[in-house]
Amino acid sequence: MNAVSIGRTIRSLRKQNNMSMQELGDKVALSQASISRLESGVTDINFAQLSNVCEVFELTLTEFFAMVEKQMDLKLDVSPVEAKTIDDKLIDLIQQLSDDQKKGLYVLLQPYIK
Repeated sequence: MNAVSIGRTIRSLRKQNNMSMQELGDKVALSQASISRLESGVTDINFAQLSNVCEVFELTLTEFFAMVEKQMDLKLDVSPVEAKTIDDKLIDLIQQLSDDQKKGLYVLLQPYIK
């Protein structure tokens, strides 16, 4: 379990409840920017913050972590042919990025690399 998967679960809950980042932030005493960093996995969430988030969505911590695990178990089933097509598309997209955008993408992808 990592910050990215926890953040994705928070984002999913927020969107399911038709809530903006600002609205969630107001309810848990965090800024919109802090919510954004939590959802993207850039910042780790602490226990108090997570407890507040769970309270907003009327979840126990156990229920929340079960959701995180369920999302982590969802895997993209891609055939080798489709994977090659995806690789080619990604290479094409990356080649169109500026150096700064490539650096940002690299930083964004780091949590996914084991």
